[in-house]
Amino acid sequence: MHATKFVAVIQVVQLFAALQRTLKSSIIPLQALQSMDEQFRAKMALLPESFQSDSDSYLEAAALSPILTLQNARFHLYRRNLSPVCQQAERAAAFGSCVVVAQDTAKYISRSLQTPAGKPDSDKSWQASVAHMASSMICIHIWRCMLMLCLHGDYSAALMCLQVPAAIGDLRKVNRACGQNLVFFLDRIAERARSGNGSPQQLEHDEEMLAYASGDLQSNLEHSWVWTGTDLAPAAEPSSAGSQQSAHTLSSVEPMQGTLPLRPSPGSPEHASREWDGWGQVEHMIRRLMEESRPRTAPGPTSSYYPPPHNPVKRVQLGPEAPLNPPKSIPSSSASRISIANII
Repeated sequence: MHATKFVAVIQVVQLFAALQRTLKSSIIPLQALQSMDEQFRAKMALLPESFQSDSDSYLEAAALSPILTLQNARFHLYRRNLSPVCQQAERAAAFGSCVVVAQDTAKYISRSLQTPAGKPDSDKSWQASVAHMASSMICIHIWRCMLMLCLHGDYSAALMCLQVPAAIGDLRKVNRACGQNLVFFLDRIAERARSGNGSPQQLEHDEEMLAYASGDLQSNLEHSWVWTGTDLAPAAEPSSAGSQQSAHTLSSVEPMQGTLPLRPSPGSPEHASREWDGWGQVEHMIRRLMEESRPRTAPGPTSSYYPPPHNPVKRVQLGPEAPLNPPKSIPSSSASRISIANII
């Protein structure tokens, strides 16, 4: 098995040179995407059956390292076309591909959590294996996947991915920072839900949320888009080719639809008083969003009672209703009126 993992790492690393050349462009043409896809599939085909994305067999936790390295490379490739310089169809395809990579990542993690025969203490050994292989790359890849999954509304897959950073804990400093950023991101999703704009379809076209979900891509001035039109480059001599190229890239980026209000970062003084409650806090927020996004149905063929807004105590009988659409978050005042009427 150790030899297999070593071979897997070699196969994955061989792709990085071609990937780096492809990522030099701010827009990746369809032909280049298809070419890299073929290379990814070819490398994966050389690995054992348990390494394949469509396999259902048990996967050792130690095998996650080379597999997630490959998924990380795929994610980098697809994420580039999220930029507003791409056409809407290209952006939608890029987002969908990133979600697929995140879902594949969740499946691999799920398979590694299966209980092998004769190993009742597999949970402890799994956590130890994950902590042993913990790297900054894995922490950041899982964070990126969770951003996309939550924006897409696939909270079950996000909770599966959560198992890895929860096992890593504070062994990696970047893991904690990723968790704090997720708290901020989930807060924004909850805000959208409360305002009636929190469906996955709405979020996927929300420029501000897309910018947040793009994560560390915005830290690269050459390929980011939120800093368009902002002079953030340090003073440099006019002859600097690098500065000229960066300035050209920034000036050529199309303006985003709408404006992005500046928000304090998780590490800024405005957030200094916010305590990090650990990955349990992230799990709680995801489960709450999951619960609020579930479709709600009427109690059945019997009549339903809802309080009129002018008199919360008086009950008004309504006829049987068809299943409701996925609800927007109910304001606390409305929820209180419904609860009081039901109790009475």
